[in-house]
Amino acid sequence: MNAALILPARDEAECIEAVVREARQYFHGEIIVVDNGSTDATAMRAAAAGARVIHAPEPGYGRACMAGVTAAATCDVFVFMDADGSDCPEDIPALLAEIDGGAALAIGVRTGERVAPGSIAPAARLGNWLSGTLIGLWTGRRLKDLSPLKAVTREAVVTIEPSEMTYGWTVELLAGAARRKLAIAEVETSYRHRAGGTSKVSGTLSGSFRAGWRILSVLGRVGLRSLSARMIGAAAGAAAAGGMLSVYTAWLFARGPSSDAVLVSTWLFAWPAILCGMLGGGAIGGVLSHGRQAGR
Repeated sequence: MNAALILPARDEAECIEAVVREARQYFHGEIIVVDNGSTDATAMRAAAAGARVIHAPEPGYGRACMAGVTAAATCDVFVFMDADGSDCPEDIPALLAEIDGGAALAIGVRTGERVAPGSIAPAARLGNWLSGTLIGLWTGRRLKDLSPLKAVTREAVVTIEPSEMTYGWTVELLAGAARRKLAIAEVETSYRHRAGGTSKVSGTLSGSFRAGWRILSVLGRVGLRSLSARMIGAAAGAAAAGGMLSVYTAWLFARGPSSDAVLVSTWLFAWPAILCGMLGGGAIGGVLSHGRQAGR
């Protein structure tokens, strides 16, 4: 199996060397670090650790992932892993074993005792679960996690043709695989706190807002491709949840200035709430649709 390990990285100089060196213990193919517009020494330190460094200067998680795919022109399997030290390279062989066994895509599922307490924020865990459930609602294949640690064949990437250049890329990849009925394997993996630096998603209000919005928009597009009573119900549920969240946000601002931490935590719980509204509305729409069909 000719595989490449792709690590999208932006301002991860604090930990990238250790991540690459640890990955080398469990992965013996080419390691590609995609410097995604870093302003620190990420590229230099990744190269010092033995990785091949390429540059995708315009920020965007999906853009960095696809730049890595393009760079690994001779590889037929791609493994993706975050560059902040939170993913555990020891899980890579299990993912590749699933690919070797016939899976088109193998995704990590961060559950169990090997997940460090507090390493996944409650809102992120809920959002991942709801996203996987919504993918199941639209495609018939429910997924348990949206882990950054995953392996996928070149054939699957070509078939899915992911075009989302932001944090919604993983959702698009998984939803595309599920919609096309490709073989998806879910592998229980470890997870830990980032080894250094600041999260590009949960570390700031703008980052958490952009990531949540992108994930929601991708899920919306997936639903539109399978428009039905479930989708109409989900849209109504999302609108209701969004309306309530707008009222709550207006109330927060009416009370006076709020700290960035308060606003970040508010949004981190906002997008799972909208997902929950979509899920509930979709379920009601599905029940009503089934009832109409049964009554015919």
